[in-house]
Amino acid sequence: MQKLLLLLSFTLIFSVSCSKNKKSKKKKFEPVEITKITQQGQFKKLWTYKLDGNKKSYGYKLIPYIDSQDVYIASQSGQVVMLNLETGSENWSIDLDKELSSGPGVGEDILIVGTPEGSVIALNKTDGSLAWSVKLSSEILSPPVVDNQLAIIRSQDGRVYALDTKDGKRKWLFDTNIPNLTLRGNSTPLVKAGRVFIGFDNGKVAAIKLETGDVIWLQNVVKTKGKTELARIVDIDGDMALISTDLYVSSAVGKTIAVATESGRVMWSKDIGSAAGVTASRSNLFIIDNKSNLHALDRSNGSEEWTTSEYNFRLLTTPVFYLGDIIVGDLEGYIHVIDGSNGKTLARTRMGKQDFYSAPVKSASTVIAYNKDGSITAFEYNR
Repeated sequence: MQKLLLLLSFTLIFSVSCSKNKKSKKKKFEPVEITKITQQGQFKKLWTYKLDGNKKSYGYKLIPYIDSQDVYIASQSGQVVMLNLETGSENWSIDLDKELSSGPGVGEDILIVGTPEGSVIALNKTDGSLAWSVKLSSEILSPPVVDNQLAIIRSQDGRVYALDTKDGKRKWLFDTNIPNLTLRGNSTPLVKAGRVFIGFDNGKVAAIKLETGDVIWLQNVVKTKGKTELARIVDIDGDMALISTDLYVSSAVGKTIAVATESGRVMWSKDIGSAAGVTASRSNLFIIDNKSNLHALDRSNGSEEWTTSEYNFRLLTTPVFYLGDIIVGDLEGYIHVIDGSNGKTLARTRMGKQDFYSAPVKSASTVIAYNKDGSITAFEYNR
């Protein structure tokens, strides 16, 4: 199955549609330069930690997992560490001696990582020792999700596995057809109230019973259009958001959709979206479109409240809602704080020399950023 990188895909779209005046086109797609701002508030660096870095991590989701006062982090080279959230001190560290592409997902007793070869590796939380390992059908690009003694694993070929956390044995399998041509990457399964919600590369979203794997509903929420495979890309690769009984989905085709979780019915649709996914607050949705413009939408109806275009093509991460404001990372390792009420930039600082594996993760006021150069930084921001 042919897979394309997100950047490669949009570069190809651009190249096919426009073939003249190459210099001006190249300039059009270059990241904008950062402009000087008057810093408002202060960053407080709490601690740093260093793992192996790697520039080649196409579609990988190595996301720090905060579990109470502990942080679990995996590197692409195979390192897995457990750190203290408050101090950054190392509780244990192991080297699996194999490339990792996703994780960790953390449960009561184990943590799980995935590999590009389709291996799923479970480690004991207390010391990092091997609990079990199984091989699935294709590479694992989204972090496993552990809930109620089941590990939910999404593989790149469109399959979803439920594995017993005790021994890795398969409890159920869900499979769906995906297009021949898709973007590289997968959304992370979302588990709540005994249900698993998953978005696929064919524009469909499924609600599945956690315990049995029975399908509650399967809806085509993003319609495919266009005469070519490239024009029909509708991947749901970014993370979804769930507030009460409303599920929010954003697609690479440039659509954001609100879906009723009980039926799969589309409640509203907005022509703004991206493969980066969607972030929800109590009243708003925050979306980075395919040009790295940041949009704030009214969660109830999708109407746009504000947008900022000062970060064009800086490959912003999925937004993080932080104490009323928005935090994003960019391709040069900068962290930007944006006013959640109007989209104005409040502050920025640099936390690494490359882009980030994922959006920063947070617990209360502590934020952790994981740069592809291997640097991990825990910080706070105060206005």
